[in-house]
Amino acid sequence: MVTIIIVSVIVLICMIGLAGTLQAGGKKSERDEVSDEVQKHPVLFNPVIIIYSLAGIAGVGIILYYMM
Repeated sequence: MVTIIIVSVIVLICMIGLAGTLQAGGKKSERDEVSDEVQKHPVLFNPVIIIYSLAGIAGVGIILYYMM
């Protein structure tokens, strides 16, 4: 039962990451400008990297929890 819940959460996180990736890739507008703060730190404010990082941290946390 716990395995099903964990796999469901991982799949949900991956789907959110994929949706964020597709949304970020599809954004094209006339005002396609990037602020100075984002230009200085492009990785810091990237929602796709943030979501995948959180998914990785959650996965490692779950693995370590069950190993201890």
